[in-house]
Amino acid sequence: MKIPELDGLKKALDGGGSVPIVFLSGGDDGVFQAVVDLLADDLRRTASPVAIERLDAAPARTEAWDRLATVASDVPLFGEGTVLAITGCGKGEKVPGELKSLLTSWPPHIRVALAGDRKAEGSPLGKAVKGTGQVVGVADLKDRAAEALADQAARERGITLGPGVTHVLIDLVGPDRGAIEAAVQALADYLGKGARAAPSDLQGLVQRSRKASPWDLDEAISARDLARALKIAVRDVEDAKDPKAQAIRILYGVLRHARKLLVARDLVSRRLDDKAAMKRLGVNWPFMWERLRDGAARYTRQELEAFVVQAVETDVRFKRGHTRPTVLVTELLTRLIGTPRQR
Repeated sequence: MKIPELDGLKKALDGGGSVPIVFLSGGDDGVFQAVVDLLADDLRRTASPVAIERLDAAPARTEAWDRLATVASDVPLFGEGTVLAITGCGKGEKVPGELKSLLTSWPPHIRVALAGDRKAEGSPLGKAVKGTGQVVGVADLKDRAAEALADQAARERGITLGPGVTHVLIDLVGPDRGAIEAAVQALADYLGKGARAAPSDLQGLVQRSRKASPWDLDEAISARDLARALKIAVRDVEDAKDPKAQAIRILYGVLRHARKLLVARDLVSRRLDDKAAMKRLGVNWPFMWERLRDGAARYTRQELEAFVVQAVETDVRFKRGHTRPTVLVTELLTRLIGTPRQR
């Protein structure tokens, strides 16, 4: 699997450079596994055998750092090596003491791959890792890039994805690189080399695993893309164990975003600078404010105010009515975004 963001790491390792630790900011399981594999292959040049341990550094499971300190201090007697794959590093706001001591004097028998949130490259953890290893930032794949990756994976396996197959495949598994690879491999195993896949081949072979990111619906609303917003919301309701409760969660999220768009319009009209606007809205990243600002420009104040003023009535209907949840969220989003002709 070709991952352009890892080219710098590959080049450094191929050139004999020392990269004992990598902090992956963003990405998915497929990208993280590629980082782990690169570090393991590099360690095998000087150590054998090489074991891979997977740990979780999320707040409730801080034993990951204790394990890091233990492995680092236990010098192997027979040349073994260990790669620690540590997920759950979040925003990288803290540098654990166990890691700090390693960064000043790195033991040759250990490599570490850390996985954190997107845009965490400039965090304290990212800055600390950069002095000894590498920090790799990976943006979420857009659907077009994901479709290109699926086509590439198919070519590498000697099959062809026929018309419509790539789109349907990405619609099923999403932009996760690991899921794309697994789906294409399943097709290749089923059809055989030289085959041409049809949309019907996906049925029963590739299950829908795509999950909407928390911000996907907000982005669709800001873009005033009704079709995309409906696809996200309706699927979330259909896949939920409690469709009615999920519909209510979607209602609150949509209302919250509509209010943010209304505030953004007000801030723009008052000509507040970007920094002040971000502070007012509690937004941490410039791109988030830019999306809100641009999204607010696609709506009139009257449209947003009319939608928000019906919040109480809508809330009662979602909670006490007998309409199907999918119908409720469809009506909600259509009322806010409007049909193409209405716009």
